[in-house]
Amino acid sequence: MAELVYTRVSTDEQSTQRQTHLLAEASLIDSADGVRLFTDPATSSKIPALEREGFRELASYARPGDRLTVSELYRLCRDLADILAVREWCRANDVKLRVLSGALSGIVDLAATDATTTMLVNVLVSVGQFQRDLQNELTRDGLAAAWASGAKSGRRPRLAQLGVTDQVRQAVRDGASIASLSREHHVSRVAIRTAVADLLPNQPHRPATVAPNEQQAIRVEIPGKIAHYLNNHSELGEAERHALQNGRTVRRGQGYSLHVTALPDVHQALLATAVALNADGASSAERKAYRIYAERLNNAMSSAVPV
Repeated sequence: MAELVYTRVSTDEQSTQRQTHLLAEASLIDSADGVRLFTDPATSSKIPALEREGFRELASYARPGDRLTVSELYRLCRDLADILAVREWCRANDVKLRVLSGALSGIVDLAATDATTTMLVNVLVSVGQFQRDLQNELTRDGLAAAWASGAKSGRRPRLAQLGVTDQVRQAVRDGASIASLSREHHVSRVAIRTAVADLLPNQPHRPATVAPNEQQAIRVEIPGKIAHYLNNHSELGEAERHALQNGRTVRRGQGYSLHVTALPDVHQALLATAVALNADGASSAERKAYRIYAERLNNAMSSAVPV
């Protein structure tokens, strides 16, 4: 029997530290005999488990009598339909299912077909889903009430968070360059330009509010494979290359992502340039990276939160 261990995080910025700690306590580490690890990094829980790249690799490796183990159920499934699909896959392939932490951790095999296990899984997963739906509903109601009272949503500009907006504006009046201020305060040049837009030569004063049809810059986290491809692409426009050059690199283990702040049109042009990574002949990792960038861009554009 092989121990098939599955881990997942939703974004490049998240860590598997908690998962590996729980798994290590159960002696499920990569060097242990009979243990095989599979992972889905930067993969949204909205993608059903059976459709994820890492889980597909696990499914290809699985043999009758093996056991699938996850540290917490939500790393594998988020809703009742997904857990039922995984249970069905486990039964069809004679694979046991175990969770190490949470309400279902006391059940030896979550894929068992007996009435008690089926009832517990259905009830506990449904209660968890109800709690998430209720929390989302309360959050939406709270936001609606805040907006009705005149509050504004979205993160404050980076310089405002640091409390140095006035300092930066005075430095520009004194002749400091955008590049030097960017390095000094560890922010992008776009953040500096946004704060001092009305002080720059030939730049009209920007109104406090943005017209409904005026685009706002959005920040999108570009997977490293996409960023590497784009940085080596010779046919990028000036705006697209400028956005990449001013992006912030965030390293995670052996990989990285690039946080790029730009207008939606610039991000769409970058995505269109990288379409070759979603075509026939591209690797599964490249197609996954392209899909992640597209999803993040769509989410950022639909949210339309100023940065």
